[in-house]
Amino acid sequence: MTMTELALPRRADLPAEGSSVFLLGIAGAGMRALAMALIAAGYRVSGSDRDDDAAKTLEEQGVRIFPEADIGRLSSAALVVYSSALPETHGALLAARSAGVPTLKRARALGALVNDMRLVAVAGTHGKTTVTAMVALAAEQSGLDPLALVGGHVPQWGANMRPGSGDLAVVEADEYDRSFLELDPDLAVITSLEAEHLDCYGDLETLETAFENFACRAQKLLVCADDPGAMRLAARREHARTYGFAADATYRVTVVHSSRSGQSCLLHTPDIQLPFRLGAPGAHNAQNAAGALAAALWFGADSTSLAGSLEHFQGADRRLQVLFESERLVLIDDYAHHPTEVRASLGAVRSAWPGRRLIVVFQPHLYSRTRDQAAAFADALSGADRALVLPIYAARETPIVGVDRDLIIGAAPGIEAMRPGEVRTLMSGDDPTALVFMGAGDVTALAHKAARQASGVTTDALGD
Repeated sequence: MTMTELALPRRADLPAEGSSVFLLGIAGAGMRALAMALIAAGYRVSGSDRDDDAAKTLEEQGVRIFPEADIGRLSSAALVVYSSALPETHGALLAARSAGVPTLKRARALGALVNDMRLVAVAGTHGKTTVTAMVALAAEQSGLDPLALVGGHVPQWGANMRPGSGDLAVVEADEYDRSFLELDPDLAVITSLEAEHLDCYGDLETLETAFENFACRAQKLLVCADDPGAMRLAARREHARTYGFAADATYRVTVVHSSRSGQSCLLHTPDIQLPFRLGAPGAHNAQNAAGALAAALWFGADSTSLAGSLEHFQGADRRLQVLFESERLVLIDDYAHHPTEVRASLGAVRSAWPGRRLIVVFQPHLYSRTRDQAAAFADALSGADRALVLPIYAARETPIVGVDRDLIIGAAPGIEAMRPGEVRTLMSGDDPTALVFMGAGDVTALAHKAARQASGVTTDALGD
């Protein structure tokens, strides 16, 4: 029986509260959120991972971390949950099954935890982390006390999970590995639908079919009116609602004033006009906020509580995260790894820091994505005054012959290869500069090292 033929998971698929649950690959963002949610639900959680720094953070939050080779810990658990990044042939996973321990992939365990709740699930090629966090913050401000699981660290919570005591759950629904098809949402929000994760789906048509299956499962569907792919899904649902800048959107947003510190906006709904303040810059974030507030209104949030619910939200970590700022230099860490995201993030930096020279250091993520989107990446990166490209971050993939960063560099004039030691040069110019480190890989470590250098905290060499 394939995953798509399995019945949707329910709470009954999890062991009794108080049982021991072991998470393989616990340090990943999604697994960390699930670990903390399971603890909040009354489970005893432990796990293993090769990421020592993330493991230490989890231990500080009460999660015990053991070596993968400690098979005894696995065999004594009531359930083993494993990351989609782990192959089915992983030794520890096979050992757990040999010991007769039930195993669930992370997506299915998440579904089991939340599918019996009133569920808002946010999906999309891009924007889903930000919109999920915004929906949860709006619900929190309205007194709905939601459980929330997000793909990025939310500063207001100090984590990427918010425990909740009510019957509402707000989760990021990831299309990778068809994970979102394990969810049974009351309200599905779709931010965008473009070619992505074709290493899993093969082509856009198959990806779109998966999104349609996800959307059709929901009682209510809310999609971005500005995204053609999302609107194709809305056209197939009679009572779908829309949000965004489009003149005919059900929930239409206009930006009244924008500055580096945030935006003043107006949400036009079928019933009211809702003024609101947003702490994050960029037109794409105003669009995201429209979707979040529309979702909150649709599941019953009080409109009077929403006006200030996003005023202090400046984004999840790695979403235009400012690491250092002075009159001469601002250093930004950003997760954009799709051409549309790259273009939106660079546009937001332009609007928030006008007049500065904009330099981007981009790390391509995945060989397959680089192969398929090289020209689009080059076009998006051309929006910077200077664009430098790091070697490809392979993540879960093996190298593809003939695919490297030169595909991007050669697709547009002026895009350069990043050379070792060049970050220091980029930081030392006299012109006011916005330097953006961008990508879904380990480029974030380089960004943080640069910020420590700029702050005078460390004299470590910038080994870029």
